[in-house]
Amino acid sequence: MERDWVIRNAEWETESALLYEVRSSVFVEEQGVDVSIERDGKDDQCHHSLAHDSSGKVLGTGRLSPEGKIGRLAVLKEWRGSGIGSEIMRNLIKQSESLGMVRTYLHSQVAVTKFYESLGYRQEGPIFEEASIPHVVMFRESDNA
Repeated sequence: MERDWVIRNAEWETESALLYEVRSSVFVEEQGVDVSIERDGKDDQCHHSLAHDSSGKVLGTGRLSPEGKIGRLAVLKEWRGSGIGSEIMRNLIKQSESLGMVRTYLHSQVAVTKFYESLGYRQEGPIFEEASIPHVVMFRESDNA
């Protein structure tokens, strides 16, 4: 698949519907996460990143909380494996470093820990359930730490 997409920072106030569209497709419809869990009321406090194609269709998204937690990484099924998830993560890590964060963390679904390890994250602690899906906590030290 030719790369005809870009990654950029998103503004929650004006682009929340686009971000919710992708997250709802991935988390609520595909993975069966309850919408009340997916929409946790914290988005307006977070920094967001999104991927879109040349027509403006949003293909993926992720967010960074003020505490350094990266989450809500979602890429539409037909675009997985294209590098979008990695680029969204790199954008969020870059945002965290520009904000002076010395490390970020995330709750990884157990099935995709290798993906986060490839970006420098390491697992800490036991497996736990979140939204009825097995997860682990993973941390990454900033390149500027």
